[in-house]
Amino acid sequence: MANAETDDASAVVQALRRLFRGVQEHSKAIHKRTGLTGPQVWALRLLAASPGLSLGELAARMYAHPSTVSGVVERLVERGAVARLPDPEDRRGVRLSLTTSGQRLAASSPPPVQQPLVDALAAMKPARRRALRAALEEIARRTETDRVDAPFFDIDLPTPATAAVARAVARKPARSRLR
Repeated sequence: MANAETDDASAVVQALRRLFRGVQEHSKAIHKRTGLTGPQVWALRLLAASPGLSLGELAARMYAHPSTVSGVVERLVERGAVARLPDPEDRRGVRLSLTTSGQRLAASSPPPVQQPLVDALAAMKPARRRALRAALEEIARRTETDRVDAPFFDIDLPTPATAAVARAVARKPARSRLR
């Protein structure tokens, strides 16, 4: 029985390594080719498909908090790829639209890694997806990585807050992290 448990654990760790490595390599390739991060490409693709989204609507489609997506959008605005336009139905609101440059970037960029992940998860039966979620949440909780802010797969440098949490987790004795 111990060998089967060890084999299962090894297979899960290897699958996670392959997934993380694949995501990292894909993100690096996108950045090298376009100068954009994966989340920036994802935002561009979503805005190309649905022009005029609000920041909240874009965040919901990216499965992230609006404050997180705000930084992605800000970098795209600074690059001249996205414009913030007044919402015609709400004077306080803002709608996001691609500029001509943003349209070119969206059309010429490889697909973001997030989309195949979302597609793969959507293709799973709901019960299996819930079981996967529960298992991954348990692993994150037991390794205390559930406290690490990780809104996207990205190659950006860690934020000071994320780096501080990672250092705090690393300082804890190994036996308390892995049960």
